[in-house]
Amino acid sequence: MCTFFEQEKAGVTLSVARLNKELRRGQAKHVSSRAPLYVAGVMEVVIDSIVKQAVENARNGPRNAQGHLVIKRVDNVDVINAVRSDPDLARLCNGFAFASNAPAIKPIKHILSGAEQDKRRKAKAERAANKTGMD
Repeated sequence: MCTFFEQEKAGVTLSVARLNKELRRGQAKHVSSRAPLYVAGVMEVVIDSIVKQAVENARNGPRNAQGHLVIKRVDNVDVINAVRSDPDLARLCNGFAFASNAPAIKPIKHILSGAEQDKRRKAKAERAANKTGMD
């Protein structure tokens, strides 16, 4: 069992005890005493990179005539764009459906393999050729 001292010594802010409880509640029969610390560290790094990119997206948002930001908050669209603009995060959240009212740019080239991209390009070209042939 992880103590607060181990959490503090590792320098993580996420609750290691809560992660330990959730890991043991899951499908795993045996969970190492170091596993919750490792998971907490990895989650903090991923969340940190998402938040940094979302803040950058919010700072690069629309501005008014005086040059000041129109919206000074990080919105859910900023987080979605941050995840989808980074190839590694896009692969990590590949099957995840984000709930948002605004359309976000989805870089499908980061998610699909090269062969799958070529297959989709050929199918798109065939559809375009069939569409022009029908007119």
